[in-house]
Order: sequence, then C-alpha cells, then structure tokens
Amino acid sequence: MKYFFKTFIILITIFIAKPLQGQNYKNNITQYKVKLKGRSEKLIDLGDVVSADSMNTTFKAKGYGPVDVNLKSMKKKKMSPGNIYDQVSESTVIVSSAGRCGEVNERGAECKRIHTYPASGYIIDSKGIIVTNYHVVNGYVTKYNTTSRDVLVVMLKDGTVFPVKEVLLADKSNDLAIIKIDPRGVELPALRVATEDAEIGDPVYIVSHPKGYFYAFSSGMVTDKFSEINFGQYRNLMAISADFAAGSSGAAIIDQYGNVMGTVTYTKTLQHSDDDSKTQMVLKAIIPSSVLLKLIKEGN
Repeated sequence: MKYFFKTFIILITIFIAKPLQGQNYKNNITQYKVKLKGRSEKLIDLGDVVSADSMNTTFKAKGYGPVDVNLKSMKKKKMSPGNIYDQVSESTVIVSSAGRCGEVNERGAECKRIHTYPASGYIIDSKGIIVTNYHVVNGYVTKYNTTSRDVLVVMLKDGTVFPVKEVLLADKSNDLAIIKIDPRGVELPALRVATEDAEIGDPVYIVSHPKGYFYAFSSGMVTDKFSEINFGQYRNLMAISADFAAGSSGAAIIDQYGNVMGTVTYTKTLQHSDDDSKTQMVLKAIIPSSVLLKLIKEGN
C-alpha cells in the first residue's frame, strides 16, 4: 500500500510540474510573407488571374445590385476571448495585390520580384464570398498602383492562396467591397453577421494584420456612434478602442457572441490644437454591420 501511495504521489507531482502546452509562436515572415509572395507568383505564372487592368473595366464606386449570399443566423451565446480568437482567425483572410513591377534599374536589370501589399478581410459565405474595404480593392485597380497589378489574392490562415475572380459589390461612400474567390469545392469557415447594431460600451474584438503582424488579436469597446459626410453622402460609423493599424483594413469587428458587428475603415490621429506634433488620441472608425447588410440586400 505504501508503494502504491508513493507511486501515486510521484505521478501527481510529475503531472503538476509538467508545463502546459501553450499557443505556438508564429513566424510572420515564413508562415505568411514568404508564402504569400511565393504562391502568388505561381498563380501569376499559371495565368488564371484577373489583372488590375481587366478588373478596372468593371470596378465602380456604386451601381451594383443585391448580392446573393448565404448568411448564417446570429449567435446569442457569449464566448470567451480565446474561443472568439480561435473561431474568427480561421475566417479572417489576407487580401493583397501582387505582381512584378518590371522596373529596370540603373544597371539595366529588370525587377522580377513579387510585390505584395497585405490588408485584411473576412469570409461571410462558405462558397468563397469575402468582405473587405473599397479602398483595398481600389488600391489594386488604381493607376497609382504601378508595382502589383498582376493579381488580387486572398490567403487563408493555413497559407492557401486563391485569386479573386470577381467584385460582387463596391461602395465608395461606405468603404465596403464584397469579392468572390473559387474555393474549388472546399467549404470555408464563414462568420455570422449581426443584424442589430452594437451600443456604446459593448465589448468588441478584432483579428487583423497590422503592419505585417498577421493574425494579431485586440479587444476594447464601442466608444462612439456618429455620422459624417463621405463623398457627398452621409454614412453611419462607430468608434472603438480596440487597436488596429495599416494592414487591418477590411477586418471584421466582432461582438462578445462571435458575430460581425462592423468592419474596419480608418484611423484618425487627434492632435493638440496648439502643437500638431502632440498626439492626444487615435480615433478608430468602423462601418456598422447594418450598413453591410443593407448593401447585400439592396445593392447601391
């Protein structure tokens, strides 16, 4: 009996002393930057892509009809922040233009490397329908983009890269775009879109790619709800305290139940009136989910 008891104590001690398995440390360069460039290059070489010049012939600021999307119903059970991250990160994508600039240097050598400019987006339909910002897609087709005009790609968290086949909707005033990829029969993990706007004080979460820190997680709350004029139209916006930055454009803002309650649009630095070098706070603006749902249902 003593032998059994000693053995039991030793096993318990080993179990307690054994470190718990934590989350892995990701390598943003090898896991995402290198794969994004390498797999985009393969798509370009295969030729099954829609170039910026081709997409620009159909891309417009408004004038789109309703979008046929299979939206899932809202969740109403609170989730832990960890569970929200696990779920939302699988549905968060990297949206990036990619291409060879073809510039010739002073020695006469042509640049053959692949240029990419990663932003964010999120899946709303398992058949390959994705939301991002208008300015992300416009950044691909605009004449000012001279370095990455070969393909607009969507990269999943597991590193799979797809070319964007079509822009289903674009709205300049509300800074939203809905794009389509062909997932080749794979059912993609889609997020649920909230049918009720959040209120000031509600908790929010975001998974995005600020400045190449891919799949970073941040939390905060809704801090304001306001309207502003943008390109001649009034639009409704919210402000949140959760952090995001360049590269987060098009990311989903998530409520405590795991539903999309908004989409990143811009940040605005608020400076001291007497000294422009002194930043007092950063306003982080998002587009409410009600705006996205109205565009899906009615078009623009």
